[in-house]
Amino acid sequence: MPLEDIAAHMRTCYPAEGCGLVFEDAAGALTFCPIPNIAGSTDLSTRTQRDGYVMDPKAQFLAIDGAERAGGRLYAIAHSHPDVGAYFSKEDRARALDDGGEPLWPGVQYLVVSVRNGAVDGIRRYIWQLERRDFIEEIMI
Repeated sequence: MPLEDIAAHMRTCYPAEGCGLVFEDAAGALTFCPIPNIAGSTDLSTRTQRDGYVMDPKAQFLAIDGAERAGGRLYAIAHSHPDVGAYFSKEDRARALDDGGEPLWPGVQYLVVSVRNGAVDGIRRYIWQLERRDFIEEIMI
């Protein structure tokens, strides 16, 4: 997992939330692709960049399309929580599931990065577990 790249991006976005995608290429290597957070500049969210994220749809589409055309796949969705800790919030969970409670991105993990005073102090991974019909948490750092 490219945790250093993810952490570096989230630090540069602070005090706003940062976001991006992790891709797995055809050989199994993982890379991080930062995506601009457009929260507050669109009607897609009532939140601001300080307390939420909305990935730029065009940048998100182009990144996923490029990875898939090269034989890769979306592996994880990452975002930061400035000054509140790395946890899967109620909104994070709601945005990860469809109206029927099924994952919008089957097989895709979620990474939440805690950034406090510009420093990363935690990363947690959330993976959908079919048997539990819920996300399980794993502490990365």
